[in-house]
Amino acid sequence: MGGWHDKPTAAAKAPSVPADAGDLDIGQVRALLLLGGVPWGELDDGVQQVRLKLLEAQTSPDRTEIHNPAAWVTTVASRIAVDWHRDRARQSGLRARLEGRWRYWPPQQTEETRVRALAVAEGLETLTPVQRQVLVLRFYADLTVSDIARRLGIPEGTVKSRLNAATGAMRKWLTTKGEDAS
Repeated sequence: MGGWHDKPTAAAKAPSVPADAGDLDIGQVRALLLLGGVPWGELDDGVQQVRLKLLEAQTSPDRTEIHNPAAWVTTVASRIAVDWHRDRARQSGLRARLEGRWRYWPPQQTEETRVRALAVAEGLETLTPVQRQVLVLRFYADLTVSDIARRLGIPEGTVKSRLNAATGAMRKWLTTKGEDAS
């Protein structure tokens, strides 16, 4: 009969996670990320992370039923926003430590070194967080590949691979930057 006293169906009791990433309400995810303080330019990355979490939830062998998909999406988007803030705090802390290091033994300050330092700093911002991390640890903190691997808890081969990708990206950035200047 369909009255208010009818028992809800099983689907109404426990809606599942959206069938695929295409079923996500992208506007809702973007709004949640914006409310969490994620800048407009990084919203697409945040939406992609929510999609990846959804895929992981769907394919996990020990997955559990998600009873409220909207709440699940809200929680994941909020956690991504918090992670974004933590990453920014780590980056600013690292920047402050590096700047403090130069205070004790600054390099020769010529116009050329200032321009080069600015180009390197801009290039570092273009790297992925993992590339930036290993590059800074290797060349700014003077750690060996094995020290970096031990500190990060990853294999030495992964450190070498990331360093290779990071130095290649920096080389390309600095070459492009040099061509733009001339």
